[in-house]
Amino acid sequence: MKKPGWATAGALVVTAILCSGAATAEPKVIVTKPQKIGNGWARVYVALDAQGSPLALGVSLDNSALEGLPKEPDPTSRCFDRNGNGKIDADECVGDYHFTFVIPQGDAARAIAPFKWVALNWNPHGHAHPAPPPWSAPHFDFHFYVAPMEAVKLLRPGSCGEMIDCEDFKAATKPVPARYVHRDHIDVGAAVPGMGNHLINARSPELAKNGPAFTHTFIFGAYDGHITFLEPMVTQAYIASKPDTCAPIKQPEAWEIAGWYPTRYCVRYLEAAARYTVSIEDFVQRAAR
Repeated sequence: MKKPGWATAGALVVTAILCSGAATAEPKVIVTKPQKIGNGWARVYVALDAQGSPLALGVSLDNSALEGLPKEPDPTSRCFDRNGNGKIDADECVGDYHFTFVIPQGDAARAIAPFKWVALNWNPHGHAHPAPPPWSAPHFDFHFYVAPMEAVKLLRPGSCGEMIDCEDFKAATKPVPARYVHRDHIDVGAAVPGMGNHLINARSPELAKNGPAFTHTFIFGAYDGHITFLEPMVTQAYIASKPDTCAPIKQPEAWEIAGWYPTRYCVRYLEAAARYTVSIEDFVQRAAR
């Protein structure tokens, strides 16, 4: 049986995210051009309701995208000769595989503001210290950015944090005002070049003593005292288990930039479309304060 194209799959995405009777008219799904990942393809999509308000911002992976993924870290991904021996050793690169998607201009960009672009990162060996040990499992990072791409790209590799330049590390780890981040999201010095700092959920179940295996968690990104991205982090194994689940995003007291912000993130397998989706949803409009 032929897999449905995006006209059909887009409708399936919306069906999955809407409660029964929530839509009064046909919702709209806008997608980016696909990029090759593993043996399949990835796309970013924006789902809008009949009034043009955002329902979801997500990444869709073909069924085959989880197959044929690199098993070893990328030896060219954001590297730095930390020990000064004149060569790049195996532990001197971030090592992820990075894919960038720009939200299409027009209805999608206007509706989903302040989100500007999305980065998908495949980590075949997970994350090393200072990231918590459970996060060494092979996984994907789904970065939904509010910071401009040009500014994020300026964060250089270096010898501090997770291979970031030491001056950039100082800026990345500048505290975010308490009202802009939930108290459970803490700084562990996990600043990364080309990304920024990662404020982890200290109460994520896998971080507890004798906690369960890592499946998924949610992270706030920061740089220079500002929130710069929102990030579901999900293991390859969990996505491959074909889940249909959502979890709340711990909300800050306030948002610095006005716009639409999600209150939950979801990981789903759409059987009829043979696609996995990881998305941020249940958007609420917030004023800047």
